[in-house]
Amino acid sequence: MATLPESFTLGLRKIEAHLRYAARSLWQHRLRALLSVLGIVCGVSSFVAMICVGEGAKRETLAQIEQLGTSNVLVRAAAMSGEQTVEARQRGSRGLELADGERLRNSIARVAAVAAVLEMKVTTIALSRQTAPQVLAVTPNFGVVQGLDIAAGRFIAEADSTNRNLVCVLGHGLAQSLGAAGRPGGQLRLQNSLCKVVGVLQRFERKTGKNSAIAVRDFDNSVLVPLGAIGALAGGRSGAVSELVVHLAAADDVLPTLPLIRRVLEVNHRGADDYRILVPQELLRQAQRTQATFDAVLGSVAAISLLVGGIGIMNVMLASVMERRREIGIRRAVGATQKHITLQFMTETVLLTSIGGVLGIAVGVLGTVLLGFATGWATAISAWSLLVPLFMSALTGLFFGLYPALQAAKLDPITALRYE
Repeated sequence: MATLPESFTLGLRKIEAHLRYAARSLWQHRLRALLSVLGIVCGVSSFVAMICVGEGAKRETLAQIEQLGTSNVLVRAAAMSGEQTVEARQRGSRGLELADGERLRNSIARVAAVAAVLEMKVTTIALSRQTAPQVLAVTPNFGVVQGLDIAAGRFIAEADSTNRNLVCVLGHGLAQSLGAAGRPGGQLRLQNSLCKVVGVLQRFERKTGKNSAIAVRDFDNSVLVPLGAIGALAGGRSGAVSELVVHLAAADDVLPTLPLIRRVLEVNHRGADDYRILVPQELLRQAQRTQATFDAVLGSVAAISLLVGGIGIMNVMLASVMERRREIGIRRAVGATQKHITLQFMTETVLLTSIGGVLGIAVGVLGTVLLGFATGWATAISAWSLLVPLFMSALTGLFFGLYPALQAAKLDPITALRYE
């Protein structure tokens, strides 16, 4: 069995002796040491909480944007008052239509597909059960563009739209609640029309944030029907849609193609502002910029807390040097060098800040968990969110402990021995 080199073993023993001596010295003034540690605990715990809350918010936002599709551009019909609608019609715009999607697909080479959605307010009755799911009339390519997977049966086909077949695809949660009527082959009544269930979607884990402004549809509780197959139920004009999902060939094509999309829609709508363009990639960049600002502000608060804690430790160590002059003189008289004295006080400072760092991490993690439980905010505790504050606390100890240690080492041994 291999043994450690003697020099390495001797070094470990010296470190152990320094730590033991430092711990004994701190224990003799434990109240003062505890008060010094509190500043570091506050700084580190706020640092941990800042990182965990910020990381959780970032992951939540990214998950929501990914569900919208980073290769997609969403064009939604704007909510307008009666006066605004009249003004748009006077300009020659008929609102958001299926024809807008066809023009985008035919005019821009980078557009791979355009799917359309029409949200309908329809009473849904399944056997004897009254339900209130979201009813969406969609084009056959909507499932592929939106990334929806089928758990049973099939999705809406081109023939369903062409032949105006009264069929529907159910969300997983809705299908489960309907029992046998929610399986492929079952029937669902929409208003006065009877629709045949041809497919069930896989479970859709909708990513939503408590304070999120990003709207992600709850496909788990939705009924999807062919666009145009039940136009009489829509209660609106023919060809009108609520949203167009413009799918680009690659995610890198989104931002370069965006000016062309804006121009085509502007020309088609005669300059009327009756639609809104939502770009997930732009949302992602805005979220990253907001997150960077948020991290900078909270990081500054945590840094100030660490700074205050470090100043407190420096003050305590300078007072300790003054109180322990005689001890320093005795150590110097029996052979301790300036290096030994410096190392002694540096060890005490680093030990103080390390204890404060560990306690601060524990308090920060506990506070983060309680904050997430109480407010519902998303939090994420990772390895780096614990290691970085611990490293920062140790660095604070080294920085603020160096001056008191050097002051102790520079004391004249004779003067120190005479100190009472």
